[in-house]
Amino acid sequence: MHTDFDCEVCVVGTGAGGGILAHALAQAGVNVISLEQGPALPKDQFTRVTPSLPRESFGIGPNTSWPSDPHDNLFIHPLFADGRHGATARSPGTFQHFQVLALDGLQNLWNGVSVRFSPQDLAAWPVDYETLAPHYSAVERRITVCGTREGIPALPDGEFIPPKPLRPADQLIVDAVRRLDEPDAYAIPNRKAINTIAGTPQSCISTGICTSGCSVHAVYKFSTRLLPEIANRSNYQLRTGAKVLHLLTQPEEGSESRITGVEYLDTATQTRHIIRAKYVVLAAGAVETPRILFNSADEHHPGGLANPHDQLGRRLQDNPKVVLSTSLYRLWGKQRDYDIGYGDLLILMANGSLPDGSRFPFIGHAIHGLPEVPHYAEAMGPLPAAVKKRLARTMFHSYVTLGLFCAGEPEKKNRVRPGDTQDVHGARQVAIDFTIPTSAHHQMDAMTAWGQRVLRSASGTQYHITRDNSGTGIHYAGTTAMSNDARSGVVDANLKAHDLDNLYICDGGVIPVLPDKHLTLTIMALADRLSGHLAKRLGK
Repeated sequence: MHTDFDCEVCVVGTGAGGGILAHALAQAGVNVISLEQGPALPKDQFTRVTPSLPRESFGIGPNTSWPSDPHDNLFIHPLFADGRHGATARSPGTFQHFQVLALDGLQNLWNGVSVRFSPQDLAAWPVDYETLAPHYSAVERRITVCGTREGIPALPDGEFIPPKPLRPADQLIVDAVRRLDEPDAYAIPNRKAINTIAGTPQSCISTGICTSGCSVHAVYKFSTRLLPEIANRSNYQLRTGAKVLHLLTQPEEGSESRITGVEYLDTATQTRHIIRAKYVVLAAGAVETPRILFNSADEHHPGGLANPHDQLGRRLQDNPKVVLSTSLYRLWGKQRDYDIGYGDLLILMANGSLPDGSRFPFIGHAIHGLPEVPHYAEAMGPLPAAVKKRLARTMFHSYVTLGLFCAGEPEKKNRVRPGDTQDVHGARQVAIDFTIPTSAHHQMDAMTAWGQRVLRSASGTQYHITRDNSGTGIHYAGTTAMSNDARSGVVDANLKAHDLDNLYICDGGVIPVLPDKHLTLTIMALADRLSGHLAKRLGK
């Protein structure tokens, strides 16, 4: 057993929360160590794996198979951990937990969507919008968010640089939404953490897609934007290949227990190390963080750390979603004389109707890109190759996808719990119990109907529709929820564990009620707020 030097704050994870937090603390003069269980990726990782845009073949290659699912490519990527290395076994037919074990975590494949939660979204939280607003602004400036100010109460404005210009496909969707004449329906420029200012370092080069990894680092992630500012500071250290096994505690008479150390495995050497820190922050994700806490059970905390009332791992949420794809016939035969941009240039918002007459909000994106395989032509499998190519050429710039998301539901029975499997390093994994609520099915029905109306009005043809609420939203939340007391959650308004004086959590798990919106910017805002809290506790 090797014992390393002490630090003031040990941050576990380098994704949305961990990256923002480590940077802010290091800049404030705090002695920080970041632990990341995966490696730093090669500098040319996404240059090598990002496919070149099809131009001559129009997606018809010698090995093209028909039909193909236009949505599979979002969830098939070599960076996603398999069941032997991640926090879960990823058994077929269960809740699918997507995890990237590398520096920056899931932000390696992040789409960059950066939207604020509204005051209504935060109504059930221990913190309100006025508290988070300055932290939203600070983060937006730090990570560079493009967008437009629209004055929509349900989607607060932020600090933006200009977005990419809309394209013909986007304008067809904008016009279709307007024709619905619904008071709460909007189609506005998307808000994404992308540098759109041409001629500047790491500016967007318009590949049409962000979810396969950005080859020029135009999409924000910690390693390319913030780590260079602190990497050489004497008060900051990053350790990759450091898989946290468990946390060590020591009870203190008359007060809360305290974390005394973080034990991790160096995956390269298979040696174990302990870091002794004044404060520990788990920012590893809404499934990985409970794994660490459950595996840290001891005689004083038999149910795992931060779990005095069996709240750890409870109320797992992800956004139910529907995805609709089609070819817009008004664009058939059109050539591209516009900037393809970053694919999803539009945010869509509306309210849906449920069978009982109630209404619910949902949000989504309109995506237009240059697909490697022309999924819109999947029905032409029996046709001769020459005919396929002529049709693909005609339809190539007409393909549009709508991805629509509604709010998660904090049901106690949907949970992360200790599992009975082990990963390749011998660490116990967690299992997930998850049942899709009936209300989620009704909401997905309503979103599907709305999406079809929009696409039909925009000149949609044959529709390819999928729906899911089994983890493919990848917006995991709720498992270490913020609450005013330990009987209804895991951390308090400052993200401190209710029963541990020096343990904090800063990832999607702390979000008690997941609204329809993407959660990444809110995790970052919470991290910015936490940095000030910890710096104050340390007297910085």
